[in-house]
Amino acid sequence: MKNSFIKAVLTPIVAASSFQLFAGEIVNFPMDGNLIDIGPNSYNGSVVYGSVSSARDRHGVFGGALSFSGDVVEIPQLRNYNFGSELTISFWMNRTVNTDYMGIINNGITTESFDVRMGRENNGTFLFAQSNWSDGRTSSSSRNVIRIGNWHHVAVVLNNGSSKMYIDGNFIHESVTNPGTLAVINRPVIIGANANGRNHENFRGFLDDVILFNEALSDEAVRSIANDSYSSAFNITLSPSVEAPSVPSTGGNINYDLSFNNDDTNTTSTFQTWGIVTLEDGQDIVVHPTSSINVAPGTSYTLSAQPFSVEEWWPAGQHTFRWYVSDPAEEGGNILSARFTFRKD
Repeated sequence: MKNSFIKAVLTPIVAASSFQLFAGEIVNFPMDGNLIDIGPNSYNGSVVYGSVSSARDRHGVFGGALSFSGDVVEIPQLRNYNFGSELTISFWMNRTVNTDYMGIINNGITTESFDVRMGRENNGTFLFAQSNWSDGRTSSSSRNVIRIGNWHHVAVVLNNGSSKMYIDGNFIHESVTNPGTLAVINRPVIIGANANGRNHENFRGFLDDVILFNEALSDEAVRSIANDSYSSAFNITLSPSVEAPSVPSTGGNINYDLSFNNDDTNTTSTFQTWGIVTLEDGQDIVVHPTSSINVAPGTSYTLSAQPFSVEEWWPAGQHTFRWYVSDPAEEGGNILSARFTFRKD
């Protein structure tokens, strides 16, 4: 959930980038304390076991995520759903205990279209995604990347017999079988357990922004979501004006280049922007106060060699600059951002 800003996500991914996503959403659950699907299909989820509760999201906003402690959610409209040959599963997760297997999202176990869950191996850091295709099976996985008690973005991109796993925008592993389509399964998609019963291998932790796309997203598109710069209506491209930017111990300026593109299908032209630097120790500093810009639909707002000041008193280390934009006309502001890192000696 990105409906208000409290604290920037600290995990650096790449020199910041963004990518406009044109893939359709099958479901989109912001999990803002509820199970409402804000996508075009309105396939709202329902709790069928336990009782999910509101939690703080990755930005520290209470009510921006859901807590699972043995609870199970079903999406009944996705029973017997034909996902075809392309599907992307995207979500944010924070696993809070390191024991036992835990189902995250699936519509079956051993016979399924897809099954994303965590194991107890490697101190609970083992994440794997299995898929059943018309002519084979795939199983992509990751070990020792997930950290217990931390937020991570996970994407599984399924494409004509291929399964790619990404964590925090980084490609991890690919599994390939014969080309084909995903199996059609007479079960609903469930969140928070595996499909072998409502009280079996339940997930314990927090989940946020669960989205199923009807296409295989590109590397750039996955990074855009992990970098919190995904929006269906506008996008940001941000980069430092020079590679590997740094300032001396006495401080100085960091310059950046920015392009904010307002899609021609959007109806909004007034936006609010601000800039934050998150120091390596986690402290947030406002370097650009909130201001308004006007960007007509189908046009762009650009900045070239725009500076912000790095103060002498800031500690040495690798810090993160993030540029934010929000649409005040949307509920919660529809905030997105892009970022890059720099060094202070």
